[in-house]
Amino acid sequence: MIQYKTIIVDDEPNAIVNLTEFIHKTQNLTLAGTYGNPLEALDILASTAAPDIAFLDIDMPELSGLALANLAGRYTQVVFVSGHPQYALDAYDLHAAGYLLKPFSFETFLDTVQHVCGILARPRSPYPSEPLLFKTSIKGKYITLLSQDIIYIEAMGNYVKIQTIGSEHPKIVYLSLKQAVAQLKETNMIRVSRSYLINTVYMEAIDGNTIVLKNNKSIDVGPTYRSDFQDYIRTRLVNA
Repeated sequence: MIQYKTIIVDDEPNAIVNLTEFIHKTQNLTLAGTYGNPLEALDILASTAAPDIAFLDIDMPELSGLALANLAGRYTQVVFVSGHPQYALDAYDLHAAGYLLKPFSFETFLDTVQHVCGILARPRSPYPSEPLLFKTSIKGKYITLLSQDIIYIEAMGNYVKIQTIGSEHPKIVYLSLKQAVAQLKETNMIRVSRSYLINTVYMEAIDGNTIVLKNNKSIDVGPTYRSDFQDYIRTRLVNA
């Protein structure tokens, strides 16, 4: 089993104790260090021994968790741990791998860790992901997105709706689904119907011809795409 190295940065001693207990109870996690002062974590985050996962509190003296996350290497996945829900959007703007709202259960912790481990298990690119530039319905306005942040894309005539992680509402951009398929062919996106392109990383479950995504969105696999989708399942099925 792959072991992932973690650190905790939190100015609340009780929070460190609770997270330490959860990490020790999780088989594929090891704890490399705990830091009550965020400044003390700067060296390890910038070193060659940087952790795979950094659990960061947000509201801390000297240096906020948001600022600290900006200093982490690109191979360190950041999970914010906070008692303040209002920071969630800021956290996902930084492409955080997770956001744990205090207090949280061990089950919630495990769900987040499973998601983060899925990210860490992906092949590493030698270069950071290049943002994709999309034209919106407003003349002269463009938005940028990272392909790994896209959960699904839904066709809307000459436009598509793009749902991303950490965003409550989808973004509408001027692009056909066929163009989206061509643009994203080297990613984890696959077409499952005439109207939908999904990111397989965010599949939560498959029930017959229905795919349930991690944001609870259910999408039916279209008849034309079922054979290819079944082939996809067979090549990735873990046999007991």
